[in-house]
Amino acid sequence: MKKTIPKIIKAKHIGFCFGVKRAIAAAEDLLSKHKRTCSLGPIIHNPFVVERLSKKGLKVISDIKDARGKCMVIRSHGIPPALKKKAQEYCTEIFDATCPFVSRSHKIVSKLRKEGYHIAIAGERRHPEVQALIEMAGSGTLVITKKSDIKKIRPRKIKLALIAQTTISRDIFVEIAEALLRLDYSEYRIFDTICNDVVGRQKEAKALARRTGVVCVVGGKNSANTKHLAEICRKGGASTYHIESADELNPRWVKKALSVGVVSGASTPGDIVEKVVEKIKNIIL
Repeated sequence: MKKTIPKIIKAKHIGFCFGVKRAIAAAEDLLSKHKRTCSLGPIIHNPFVVERLSKKGLKVISDIKDARGKCMVIRSHGIPPALKKKAQEYCTEIFDATCPFVSRSHKIVSKLRKEGYHIAIAGERRHPEVQALIEMAGSGTLVITKKSDIKKIRPRKIKLALIAQTTISRDIFVEIAEALLRLDYSEYRIFDTICNDVVGRQKEAKALARRTGVVCVVGGKNSANTKHLAEICRKGGASTYHIESADELNPRWVKKALSVGVVSGASTPGDIVEKVVEKIKNIIL
């Protein structure tokens, strides 16, 4: 009997997205000119990249006061307007590396607030991108993480606008939007502000989960878009393992698999993904 050869199927969307590439390039450029360079919070949600930049001199701060006299690169998730204003007062130079998709959400929210809309954000309240949007949207902003959260909402006869955290699962966003439309608001506006790159990765993850028995999702444990990829693969029926590097890969997960899919988050370096693929090959081929 002919032996079945296991397959390793790697997603097409691997490595950094445009926004992450831009943020890292900005940080490296500032570091080449200034030793005292910082970011308010991790520049992206990947521990290996943050550590690499830290060795080059990028200091991650949690208090804006620690930015005094330093250069700052504003992380890809953006920061609230009040913090940006203080950064302009404290810092000698600033490069705003906010992802263009996040900046677009900022503009939409600012316009909607001026037009008198009550604003709802589909996303995670503690995520830095959402925290900035909450400040811009004003008091009473709704943050909806999952469909069941809508049960707590007491609708009023006012105008409601919904936007999405750029890294949320599109399926969850659609569920939230459909549930909100069943409430009794006087007017609705819905903006699909999810990043195109994120949507592409989610579609690939869904397809790979159907095609393979096992999927390894590579990316930071604190990365929202990577966590959503893992959720999508689990819902698709595949045995799913969210890992940050090849060191975390347990041979038992893949040893007997007929096929293994590999997907990665938008802030995961391509070389880390390739090391995961290589380790899987060494185990199953």
